[in-house]
Amino acid sequence: MNWEVEVEGDDQSSSYESVIGTVYDELAPVYERIFLRFSQYYRHLYNELYEIFGNYFDGIKIHSKVLDLGSGTGIWTMLLRKRGYHVVSLDISRVSLTKCVRSRRCSDPVQGDAVRLPFRAGFFDAVVAYGSVFNHIVKSEEAFREVSRVLSNGGYLLFDVDNLVCPDMAYEALLGGISIKGFLKGLIKGRGHVGYWYGNGNEAIPFRFFTIRELLDILSSYGFEVVSLRGIHVLSNIIPSRMHQWSSGRITKAASLLYSFDRVLGRYMPFKYVATTFLIVSRKLGF
Repeated sequence: MNWEVEVEGDDQSSSYESVIGTVYDELAPVYERIFLRFSQYYRHLYNELYEIFGNYFDGIKIHSKVLDLGSGTGIWTMLLRKRGYHVVSLDISRVSLTKCVRSRRCSDPVQGDAVRLPFRAGFFDAVVAYGSVFNHIVKSEEAFREVSRVLSNGGYLLFDVDNLVCPDMAYEALLGGISIKGFLKGLIKGRGHVGYWYGNGNEAIPFRFFTIRELLDILSSYGFEVVSLRGIHVLSNIIPSRMHQWSSGRITKAASLLYSFDRVLGRYMPFKYVATTFLIVSRKLGF
């Protein structure tokens, strides 16, 4: 299927690999401290990811070989290896992989791009892509195609992805963080678009915004069935993420209260479809 990706503004997608690599090279030394220790928002997200992770990687549903796609400094690689899996850690950031190796989390690091995976067809039993990996890939359908190729029939893909059509993105559209035009197209037509996120020097980071309709179509086209779909930050996204991610005091207390509702609402329609983040488990169908 030929997917047309809409780009807002000047198309800088041809150099996205070097931009993303540079940004995460710079973030590698402080990534875990910033996103796991300082931010309640991201701790909540990672706790939700971990719950599903445990359901599928505690030795009952997945066999041996796992690809940690966008592995970064190796948080999920480490947890997989402790469970006895053979893990290949692939990331576009050389510095992140270096830290992963030095911390003894990664044993098989590969620097590379998700749209050109250097592995044979059907090699892996599962792929984990945590950390909005597919949002960071402009032509992410090529990455889904590659993941499908390297997965064995019946293999699992677990990933999280940011949602275009949700209250937080409405805030971002009003505040200029994303395109109002792109947000409205997603709302009306069910199609995401490529915009540009926070800057790195003089360059803006390409970021792929998905709608649930588009995402399910892409998964289906590359041979995946959705096993489960959970919404994260469902009710708590009434607090704009710009305030929520790094806040303290009253905002933190209010968010903590809303998280308890999130954990319930995120499992049910229609609430989960307006979550800031989707957590999806999918499985490659055998043909």
